[in-house]
Amino acid sequence: MSGLDDTSLQRLQRDLQIQTFEAGSLVCRRAEPTQQWIGVFSGLLLLRGEVERPVGANAVAPGGWVGEDTIAGTQAWSEDLIALRKSHIGLLPGDTYFWLRERSLGFNHLLLARLEQRMRLCRQQLRSGRPGSADERVAQALLMLFDPVLHPAVGHLLRITQEELADICRLSRQRVNQALQRLSSLGQLRLRYGGIELVEPESMRVFAGRREPEHGELRGLVAEMNGRAALDGAY
Repeated sequence: MSGLDDTSLQRLQRDLQIQTFEAGSLVCRRAEPTQQWIGVFSGLLLLRGEVERPVGANAVAPGGWVGEDTIAGTQAWSEDLIALRKSHIGLLPGDTYFWLRERSLGFNHLLLARLEQRMRLCRQQLRSGRPGSADERVAQALLMLFDPVLHPAVGHLLRITQEELADICRLSRQRVNQALQRLSSLGQLRLRYGGIELVEPESMRVFAGRREPEHGELRGLVAEMNGRAALDGAY
């Protein structure tokens, strides 16, 4: 974690535990309390519960952390936290979490930045009051997973399969494939072996309805969408 002073960083490194979870295993179970802050060092986690989160907010990619509400004792887990693939997970004890929160200005800046970004992205999704098309949902999920504040370890290449993305978007694998081909044909991403590379995040934000298009930008995007057919392939 960047921004921590030496004393805080030493305490974090001393107390942080790293565990490996196989694909499909439960990291946390619904309705159970936990006294750990949970971070993803590699892999991918899915939050699955009775109440659906906005698309993309239901997943945690490398560099992401989750569990602030439960560790604070305000509520038990309302969802199952599931490893979508083999994942290396950091478990920070609650005592250390609160020690850092009380003593480290850098840690508090990190928490606040993540909270504000998560709320901003979810608010942008909910503002339209509609779930959006399948293509838009895939774009919204990818923007959340690629977000450098929420998931700083992802970079430009996200290791993810179509099946995993389908679970996150609550769509079929076939429909996710079609959406990825459309976004690829628009030049917004590249399909790599075992993953996805983000190419044009600003253009994808317009496509996903998260940013107002600038003059002439919407016309060009519509022309591209109408002029290019989505192909049914695989990566």
